[in-house]
Amino acid sequence: MTRAASVRFVNVSKLYGGVRAVNDVSFEVEAGTLVTLLGPSGCGKTTTLRLVAGLERASSGKIFIGDEDVTALGAAERDVSMVFQSYALFPHMNVLENVMYGPLASGVKQADAQILAREKLALLGLSGFESRLPSELSGGQQQRVAVARAIVLEPRVLLFDEPLSNLDARLRRKVRDEIRELQQRLGLTVLYVTHDQQEALAVSDKVIVMDNAVIAQEGAPEELYERPCSRFLADFIGESNLIDGIFHFEGGRTMFVANGVSIPVGDVRVPPDARTIALRPDRIRLRKAASSLIEVRRRVYLGHAWEYTLAAPFGEILTITPIREEALAIGQKVELDIDAGAAIPLMR
Repeated sequence: MTRAASVRFVNVSKLYGGVRAVNDVSFEVEAGTLVTLLGPSGCGKTTTLRLVAGLERASSGKIFIGDEDVTALGAAERDVSMVFQSYALFPHMNVLENVMYGPLASGVKQADAQILAREKLALLGLSGFESRLPSELSGGQQQRVAVARAIVLEPRVLLFDEPLSNLDARLRRKVRDEIRELQQRLGLTVLYVTHDQQEALAVSDKVIVMDNAVIAQEGAPEELYERPCSRFLADFIGESNLIDGIFHFEGGRTMFVANGVSIPVGDVRVPPDARTIALRPDRIRLRKAASSLIEVRRRVYLGHAWEYTLAAPFGEILTITPIREEALAIGQKVELDIDAGAAIPLMR
């Protein structure tokens, strides 16, 4: 597919009465990339997706697909396709008829529509399923039929609204990988909405995190995980221990001190108003100590790791330790062994 186009929002807002569902949002999705809108329920991500689709009209700002201003255009004029959370397959039509529906509605001849539909079904590994009804398919198969129907006319932009929420955990991983592989193989422009952080990190070229109708932060998955800019981001993307304290210089290096416990920060820029660090549970190593201000309060076996909850002067800390290491007893005194750079200073 070669018709992929970029998507650009310029100061877009959407109001419902006096409520701002999307507030002065600007971003760009480059052609041929997969960008995820991530955030908690009610943050504005689905409204943003519907604004791209033309299912909602912007209250202000401009929306571009490629170089075309589509702000005032209806859904049928935008050349985008959407895969809905519920898949929205016609229950009385078989698989082939579901995928043919779009081309036929667009005036494509029956024979040509069938060729297009069979091509896309083959692309998604669904050859041989043409005569089945949606009720005769698994959840993953229904999802692939919905994707085939969405790409059959080769839209400029493909939109996904929580596409994996109806699938169990193992199937979610399989289908998300299929979506990513298809997007890369065909060079599709995809805007993908989810509230699942792991899903967003796994499939995306770029992640746009929304909170309270605005963009909280955007960037590559690694950047958002390793360098969140706020307490909200650090707490929302992955698990973090958020610790309050003060920063100071000690022996030529930056340290963070929380109720008598010192943690190295490393050679990173500390914002002037920073009073908090984030520590990922898997970045903390533990050493037994004869005496310490920190001790093991709870221990959970996860199969691949031990999860410890530690009691510290500044509150509880969650840590993840590989199972190959000796298990620590409840009540064991420990010291934190933290690499400089593992602590992430937060602006607020």
